[in-house]
Amino acid sequence: MTAVPPPGERPRLLMVMPYRQFVRKAQAAGFWVAAVWDPRLESPEYLDDVRALADLYVTADFRDEEALRRTVRAVALEHGASLIYHIGREETMVAAHEVAEELGAELNPAAAIRVLADKHAMRELLAERGLSPVDFVAAPTRREVPDAVRRIGFPAVVKPAALAGSRGVYLWREPADQVPWTALLDQYGYDGPFLVEEYLRGPEYSVETLSRDGRHQVVGITAKLLGPPPLFVETGHVHPAPLPEDRRRAVEELTGEFLTACGYRFGPAHTEVIWTQRGPRVVESQARLGGDRIPRLVELATGLDIEQAVFAALKGTPVEPPKATAAAAVRFFTLPPGHVDAIRGLETVGALGHVDELSLRLSPGDTVPEVRDSKSRHGHVIVSGASPEEAQARCAEALAAIEVVIDGTPVRADGRAGALGAPA
Repeated sequence: MTAVPPPGERPRLLMVMPYRQFVRKAQAAGFWVAAVWDPRLESPEYLDDVRALADLYVTADFRDEEALRRTVRAVALEHGASLIYHIGREETMVAAHEVAEELGAELNPAAAIRVLADKHAMRELLAERGLSPVDFVAAPTRREVPDAVRRIGFPAVVKPAALAGSRGVYLWREPADQVPWTALLDQYGYDGPFLVEEYLRGPEYSVETLSRDGRHQVVGITAKLLGPPPLFVETGHVHPAPLPEDRRRAVEELTGEFLTACGYRFGPAHTEVIWTQRGPRVVESQARLGGDRIPRLVELATGLDIEQAVFAALKGTPVEPPKATAAAAVRFFTLPPGHVDAIRGLETVGALGHVDELSLRLSPGDTVPEVRDSKSRHGHVIVSGASPEEAQARCAEALAAIEVVIDGTPVRADGRAGALGAPA
């Protein structure tokens, strides 16, 4: 489906949770944009920017799905929205797509979004289709998780089925892991449902795709760098992934078959795959762009602005993803907890020609928070290179050159001991 406005009018697009760049790029593609946001989910300064950019800005409490439905329905009807779209965080996608389907303003069947937003529904669909077989058991609440883990066998991965961004994912290696796992869930205030799965061993990748009319184009495959168990917080990404051709084809084919099985028709998808001894296995997928600055890595490596391509396709102009002619990598800072005394090396690293982005969310005097998920990492650096290997090496050099003095001890941005050996 594409937007066909009355003569002389911009097509009217209602977006739920559109980030600033989505509003800008949708308008650049010729859309009138209404933005629906929950003010709890971003800073006032960020949402002031969204309000200033959008043609219409409306707030709603996303915790109340029925209230969100009413708001989206009312705004769409009052302002004549021809399309309703949501490619923000997946927790509220289903409600938005259900209203879009009800009003005939959808880009995807609501059923496809339900499968992609529900880890258990995704596993059931894969099992029914005989795709990417993985042993799994559903656990409605915390109480049922220990028994589900015993049924799968140690080690087992326990996933909160309704949380995103790696929050609460935990590897149970023995019964005693229930204690730290429970403490982690208490921090999120989450009680269920859960999905308990066999522990898939092997390198992990994310597949970025753009779909139009049910045809799934692979934009590229990104190699994922994971932190240690039990949390597996992602520490970096490299694009394009250095993959043998036969593995690349197998990962691409599985991703396309999976998205077709879901009934996904339009837009970006971010599908995570682990290459096991039995071949590729789908970890999960979302009906949105990849996070962790992956779209920027793709743009540095290929020249393609995926976000812009989404809105071009929405206007009826399909984009053929180009081949990568370079490489890019991102690494995230994961520092030990403590008091920040000093920070060194940021200006030197930021001045390097191959450094595209550098961000450290700490200043002297701050307390370093514990890293428990992707949202709590301390910053990142993005670099470009002629090859994946060069990009990774440049990232490692950048992290080694940035030093944070924590409680009197110098620590490099990669978490290793610093070189100074003395307090600042």
